[in-house]
Amino acid sequence: MAAPFSPPHGQYCADCGMSLDPGSLICGHCRRFVHAEQMQDLANRARQLTALGQLNAAREHWQAVLNLLPLDGAPRKDVLREIEKLNLRISPPPAKKSDWRKRLGPLGIAVAALAKFKTALLLLLTKGKFLLSILAFLGVYWGLFGWWFAVGISAAVLCHEMGHYIAVKWFGFKAELPMFLPGLGAYVKWSGANVDPGVRAIISLAGPFFGFLSGMLAYGVYSATHQVIWLAVAQFAGWLNLINLVPVGIFDGGAAMTAIGKQQRFMIAAVCFAMAFILHEWAFLFVALGAAFRIWRRDFATEPRQGIAFLYIAIATANGLLSWYCLNQGRQLFFQHRV
Repeated sequence: MAAPFSPPHGQYCADCGMSLDPGSLICGHCRRFVHAEQMQDLANRARQLTALGQLNAAREHWQAVLNLLPLDGAPRKDVLREIEKLNLRISPPPAKKSDWRKRLGPLGIAVAALAKFKTALLLLLTKGKFLLSILAFLGVYWGLFGWWFAVGISAAVLCHEMGHYIAVKWFGFKAELPMFLPGLGAYVKWSGANVDPGVRAIISLAGPFFGFLSGMLAYGVYSATHQVIWLAVAQFAGWLNLINLVPVGIFDGGAAMTAIGKQQRFMIAAVCFAMAFILHEWAFLFVALGAAFRIWRRDFATEPRQGIAFLYIAIATANGLLSWYCLNQGRQLFFQHRV
């Protein structure tokens, strides 16, 4: 089919070649829509956007189709129906409240109370796992190390896991609140099949990053109060997050390494080996050995993300320095008290 021809003296129909009046939307001779191809492209794109859940953009495309149609006719009605469907999905009408309690009379009060109890029970069953698990986690460390250290460690682990939770939500996936395993750690259950390795890596690294922030907060509390227990919490937070970056198994580093290529893995191994021997912070050595193991496995990313590698090194270095610095301060305080 020939493209529409627009000579200096006016426009002509692409099908029949008859002259079109200025501003015409339909050919008066063959009844062909003047902008048929453009409308078809807009309609196809609107359907694609609807399938992707981008409803506002889809509505804008249907509105553009509407502007190219005459004011009457079945096609215009079809487009208006599509727009109305999108309007209902974007802004659903408020549900009408039933007056069932009035009709039930005194019995309605009992039913309403039962409904509230059911809501509370449902809340306990859904959020209760999180609350009960963190209380059990807190209890174990309270029994082993005392109240304040238990609170600090539980808060540090919670911050770490909330880093994962927030990142998962940020990328639009479903996630459950953290589940704590007393004496072991915690995890966030989330669903995301066929997730891009770069996205999975960022979600994995968000935990140690938020964990580092919790360690810095604990050190800030120590600086303000001079209570040594918070120095211990800060050191433990840094060490725990660094261990979590060991790139094997279920550790956060294992998932992050799937987005990192061969050269970047050599870089991570070299930096962590150097940090281990310079600072004598031997948790770095485990990260370096893990990176060397992943090089040996040759499970390199098909599309390496260099930025992920730099982020990995930055978070590992930050947590390692926090652990090393707090441990050195603790040693100095110990020797000062002995003297």
